[in-house]
Amino acid sequence: MLAKGKKNAGGKNQPAFETIQPMNDQATNIDIFLLNPNIELPPENIILTIQGKTVLSTKNVSVISGKPKSRKSVVAHSIIGSAISGRSVLGFETKIQNNVVLIDTEQSHHDLLRSLNRMKSLCSMEIIPEKLKVYSVRQLNVQQIQSLLKLLCEDVNNELIIIDGALDLINNMNDVEETKAIIDLIKKILVEHNVALIMIIHQSKTTNFTIGHFGSYFDRFSQSVIDVTKLENGNSKISSAMMRSDGDFKPFEFYWNYNINNYTLDWTEPENMLLNKPEDWNDDKHKEKLTKIFDSQPSYNYTQLVAACKKEYEKSEYFSKNLIKYLFERELIVKDDKQIILKSQIPF
Repeated sequence: MLAKGKKNAGGKNQPAFETIQPMNDQATNIDIFLLNPNIELPPENIILTIQGKTVLSTKNVSVISGKPKSRKSVVAHSIIGSAISGRSVLGFETKIQNNVVLIDTEQSHHDLLRSLNRMKSLCSMEIIPEKLKVYSVRQLNVQQIQSLLKLLCEDVNNELIIIDGALDLINNMNDVEETKAIIDLIKKILVEHNVALIMIIHQSKTTNFTIGHFGSYFDRFSQSVIDVTKLENGNSKISSAMMRSDGDFKPFEFYWNYNINNYTLDWTEPENMLLNKPEDWNDDKHKEKLTKIFDSQPSYNYTQLVAACKKEYEKSEYFSKNLIKYLFERELIVKDDKQIILKSQIPF
């Protein structure tokens, strides 16, 4: 934890942080740091992937970097959306069992809620589940934000924590010793707790590198560094600047369309992504999907059909429940002795 600076005998300010004490042979058993190269570790808990490539796992840090207005926050909120919906959002696949936490240090409440509503629309959700915890802390100072981060990491219910933006964890991003102190704090947190961190860090306006010594140190320490670049054509490009645990994923672009509050990707078929409501699909499309669903099983109870629609349509449970209601209204499906079947007179 950072502390107030003090003056030494010469009147000069000492560093405003606590230095790490040297190892004491009487107090420290060096054998606890000895790693057996023949040990069989438990499976790695991979939290975040892109195109099947490992981006982030438990007890690691990933950096998302980009210049101002490159849509870094869109990327961060898409990762969160994937975590709470269980499906791919903006090409990100996030798999967690417990809470995902967003610490926002920059946006006003109005801007933050607009971003969260956009994420909710992407996931076809009526309400945001309680597994997402959002902390708006731009009024706090560096020490208070650090303390909050430590407390959240100590909570065993929190599995993924995203800090947007991470520069507010430090007073001077170009102070080498202060930067080392915050890196040491993060390392200690990751060793002691089963949590993964994502740091959103600005890039320099004149270079493509994360800003200051703070950014450079995190780049070297992280499991991955994801670059977000705003292009002249209005798209944003996502690429891998560094992947420690896997090969690079193929760079891709996305375009955010504010008119439909959604996006398109250049490496996947955008049609399914833009169909966020059952009425966005025409009857022929529904019939095509229903044929596949009922070919494998002639009738379903409600719970079974929700699961089958969720899988076939590649949408959320909320979407699937609204879909079934819509299909009943359109008389594409009917009830027969408490089971749900296709309406027999519909040609397939």
